[in-house]
Amino acid sequence: MPEPTAKSTAGGGPASTFNDQALVYGVRAGLPSTVGSLVARSIMDRAGAGPDDLVVELGAGTGEIGVHLLRLPVRYIGLDASVAMLDVFRAKAAEALPSLVVADCNQPWPLPDGSAATVFASRVIHLLEPDHVARETTRVCRPAGYLILGRVLREPEGVKERLRRRRQQLLLEAGISPRQSDAGARRVVERCVVAGGESLGRRVVAEWTGESAPATVIDTWETMSRMGSFPVEPVTRTKILTELRHWAGDEIGNLDRPRAFRERYAFDIVRLP
Repeated sequence: MPEPTAKSTAGGGPASTFNDQALVYGVRAGLPSTVGSLVARSIMDRAGAGPDDLVVELGAGTGEIGVHLLRLPVRYIGLDASVAMLDVFRAKAAEALPSLVVADCNQPWPLPDGSAATVFASRVIHLLEPDHVARETTRVCRPAGYLILGRVLREPEGVKERLRRRRQQLLLEAGISPRQSDAGARRVVERCVVAGGESLGRRVVAEWTGESAPATVIDTWETMSRMGSFPVEPVTRTKILTELRHWAGDEIGNLDRPRAFRERYAFDIVRLP
């Protein structure tokens, strides 16, 4: 298979946003290493991938799952628009260098037709254009390949989810309509089915527990220049997060006290024509 070609996406847009987040992403949104390993093995198992099969990851980021795919008996290529995120990935696994490509996944993917067995995307699909993802997935995958969309499922009354919902409300009040990741995944699946694919539904592949303090969650959002996948002016961001802290103090209580949470990781799977 020809080598994929790197594509520059320097400056502006989501790439520069994730460049800013590269060093804190693991703290803000990272998966436990044991979960990343389990998810990687589940990708291989669900798709029936073997040593000669190529798994392509969209939005490979800091390698929370990709670093584990690299160490399994499959071929792996990770695409991401953020150089800084991929630098963190490379620092975790020196062997990743030839497998990581700087590429904007909203542009044509630098991969030959029919070269991949599986396309995988974890928590990035809301940033991508659904029709484009469906077209490119169908193009780069061989017949009867797989599209696997990964996402974290949180308990509705968990601290992170309650804070996220209230933040979304505050964004709407500020005139900003946040994107919904579940809606994006649904649209991609629908378009792949229209193209002849078969939806295999949602499968939970991992579950874990932990603790998180409301103040820690809000503090990590302070580092982000985007909220709900849209750029937010610093003044507006500060206002929203200040209001969120006040609300959390009233509704949740002590912001510094960790609360237990339970989260799950799930796949939405499509078998391609």
